[in-house]
Amino acid sequence: MSLQECVSRRADAAAEFDDHEQGDAGVRVANSLSFGFSALRSALFTRIHEDVERYYGSDSMLSPVSLKGLQKMEANTKVEIEIYQVAVSCEEIRDRGYVRDHAWYREWLSRLRLGDLAQHEPVRQRLAHYLEEERSERRLDFVGVLVRSAPEASKAPLILYRLFPLAVRLATDLAFGDHLAAADARNKQIAILPHIVDCRECHGRPLDNGEQCPLCGNPVWKFEWLRAVD
Repeated sequence: MSLQECVSRRADAAAEFDDHEQGDAGVRVANSLSFGFSALRSALFTRIHEDVERYYGSDSMLSPVSLKGLQKMEANTKVEIEIYQVAVSCEEIRDRGYVRDHAWYREWLSRLRLGDLAQHEPVRQRLAHYLEEERSERRLDFVGVLVRSAPEASKAPLILYRLFPLAVRLATDLAFGDHLAAADARNKQIAILPHIVDCRECHGRPLDNGEQCPLCGNPVWKFEWLRAVD
């Protein structure tokens, strides 16, 4: 997607948000969610693909060997990450009551993050299935989906998959200006991976959506941090 198309999609989403919620927070919410979820998606793909290959080497039995195959794998995997992010964010919205109608939010966020793919039946079915599941079941299903799409994901530290949904919740909280909820999500991550507070750059604090710590990788930590307890 071109930059112009991204800007146009965010603008349309912002206008729809303001109309539905009868306010003027649409630009802030749409931009923050977009920047945050794009950063999370890219970082997670890096962890399960590039970082795995960096640590364990490339396995021709797992990874596509052609450039076209790699590009297709990356595109498919990132779509799967987006579907999961939408599901987790929808649950956070429902739990926190950030919008009046969480069913509307699901459709709105799906269009913002997936564009025309949001109307594809396999995408809708996957999202509906995630939303019917308990958190732990959803997380396990998501890991299974990732491994089928990018088999090397099976070699990533398992703690990564416990931290990621909390990162999505934190990004959602920040987009709606709920810094207390974002701090709560970060505290839950710290309980899982205590030494993230030791980073001398970010000190483990929640970063603005779209930002990433160059040292530890916060909000999706680098292997050096994940492997310390895995």
